[in-house]
This record gives sequence, structure tokens and C-alpha cells, in this order.
Amino acid sequence: MRNILTFILIFTFALSHSQSEKENNRIENDSIFYGNCESGTKRAIKDAENKLYKSYSYGLILRTKEESEFSEFYQKYMKSKYGILIKDGGCVRSDDSKCYSKKMKEFIKKEFGNDVFERTLKEAKELYKKTE
Repeated sequence: MRNILTFILIFTFALSHSQSEKENNRIENDSIFYGNCESGTKRAIKDAENKLYKSYSYGLILRTKEESEFSEFYQKYMKSKYGILIKDGGCVRSDDSKCYSKKMKEFIKKEFGNDVFERTLKEAKELYKKTE
């Protein structure tokens, strides 16, 4: 009887410890990683190698209805004609996102020209006027 009781206590302790370790690992794996400059740069290089061009803007953007409609048109235009995704990155900016954006803008300008954003904005405005 004493051996059975000892076995039950050891089994219960081992099971409890095992569950505790699983819980600790789950919490660590669920943590948020904001990255650093190196990780952002590496992501930009990988995306550019795969011809995935993403241009992010950060901060609170207030637009009128007309500005919002044009912004949506411009995003579609950039994606369809140049393959550049224009995205709102939100208000939180990490070292990862800063370095990603900086490196990606270099790749976009190298691929499409230094004046790509000014030129495409002008192109899109002219096309947008024709659709009104």
C-alpha cells in the first residue's frame, strides 16, 4: 500500500511539473517580437528578391471622403501597374519597421526610378480625373 501511495505522489508531481513546463513554453512562444533594425533590413531584402515591394506609411492619417477615394484609387493603381503595395502601417513604429521601410524605399527607387512616388502620383491623378 505504501508503494502505491508513493507511486501516485511521484506520478502526480511529475504530471504537474510537465504541465507547468508546457505552460511556461506556451507563454514564451506567444510573446510579441518587435524586431530590430537587422531583422527589418533582412525582411526588406527577402521581399525585394521576391519582387514584393511594400511601401508603408505610419501615423494617424485624416482624409476627406474625396481624399480617401483617391487614396484607394492610387493604391490599386500602384499595385496593378508597378506591383507596389501601398499600406498603412499604423501608429506604432519599431526599429524593425523603420529599417524595413528605409531599405524597401531604396529597392523601389532602384527598380522604378528616384522619382517613382512623385511621378506615379501625377499619373494616378491624371487617370483619376478621367474616371470622374
